[in-house]
Amino acid sequence: MAFPMKELIYPSMKPERLDRFLVTSFSGTREFWKGRIQQGYVLVNGKSAVPSRKLRKNDVISVDFQEKTVSDKDWPEPEHGQLHILFEDEQIIVLDKPAGILTHPTASERTGTLVNCILGHSHLSSIGLPYRPGVVHRLDRNTSGCIVFAKDDAAFRNLAEQFRRHTVEKVYDAVVEGRFPVKTQEISVPVGMLRGRPKMGVRFSRGKYSVTSIRVIASNAYASHLEVRPVTGRTHQIRLTLAFLGYPVVGDSQYGHSSDIIKRQALHARSISFCHPGSGKRMVFHSELPDDIRALLGALSFSS
Repeated sequence: MAFPMKELIYPSMKPERLDRFLVTSFSGTREFWKGRIQQGYVLVNGKSAVPSRKLRKNDVISVDFQEKTVSDKDWPEPEHGQLHILFEDEQIIVLDKPAGILTHPTASERTGTLVNCILGHSHLSSIGLPYRPGVVHRLDRNTSGCIVFAKDDAAFRNLAEQFRRHTVEKVYDAVVEGRFPVKTQEISVPVGMLRGRPKMGVRFSRGKYSVTSIRVIASNAYASHLEVRPVTGRTHQIRLTLAFLGYPVVGDSQYGHSSDIIKRQALHARSISFCHPGSGKRMVFHSELPDDIRALLGALSFSS
């Protein structure tokens, strides 16, 4: 039987982010714990905190496992937008996300996201409020393809645990600059926030290791079409890894170069596979390549 409140004493002299400490101390992903912290379920030395709070030795971390009553004002604004639904039941909803739309609201952009549109259509788990209800993983604004949301709290916890254990299988199509040198490769790269800069990067001293499997589908002297399988789920993992190797995603202006052919990064979540949180049955969902990436492949005239 779980206790409603648990207290931990931070033991290390080395500072660590609060959300990362909770991931290693309990089950659940960083997305899960970010939501719990933002909802007020986690206190540090008796006071509310933010996920990025750096813990110091002997800090007292209090974790409340009782569910709080959620009011309407805590939820993002429901909107009636178009959703491409691949699957839906009372526990989960799987969408084919178009490029150009955020997965969930942020402090500066509270409307026009997938979460807003889902809430205009149905309901989501309250875990992750105020900005990320039901969000167990995300796709970048300009990445398209398969994404799953939890519609109740039990489904959220189950899916979050599957992501934590790396049993969720995701496959991406990526078009990168240059001829990728090997047919298959598994690469481990440490990624983290760059100090003093609002973006991620490769950090050998303080980065968190990511693992990515890469297979060449087709290539020529100018570009390569890759099948990419992220084993871990770090922020911008695929884009960072490919840029670090010297083969940035075509159209990725943040980590590579903009493109005259495609107006966003050529990255698409082709499929996602996981166990249904209720039945336990393994499920797999697919998304067709969008027209802009198909046009890019045609313009590059690939040979297998």
